[in-house]
Amino acid sequence: MKTIIAVIITAVVTWFIADLVHGVRTGADRKWMISAMKAPGGMALHEIQEDMEAKRIDLAKAKLEAFRKTWQRFSSGPDSCSGAGIGDIMVIFSTVRADPMQ
Repeated sequence: MKTIIAVIITAVVTWFIADLVHGVRTGADRKWMISAMKAPGGMALHEIQEDMEAKRIDLAKAKLEAFRKTWQRFSSGPDSCSGAGIGDIMVIFSTVRADPMQ
């Protein structure tokens, strides 16, 4: 009887610790996702939309291509949940010109 109780207590404690570790990791991943993708991605899309509404189509296309390349670099890594994200997209946008020959 004591063995069964010891096994049950061990299983409950192990489950509790595993659940706690998983929750902390999920919370950290959520924070990373917001800072590395959600905020800069939203700003980038907003800026592309503003360029399109202002009829700066060539500039919007250039920014969209830069966004695509940045996304490809981000998503093709061995572990995309710990990579650089797309946080530097606005820096890249500051160097984008409508004419690729400039």
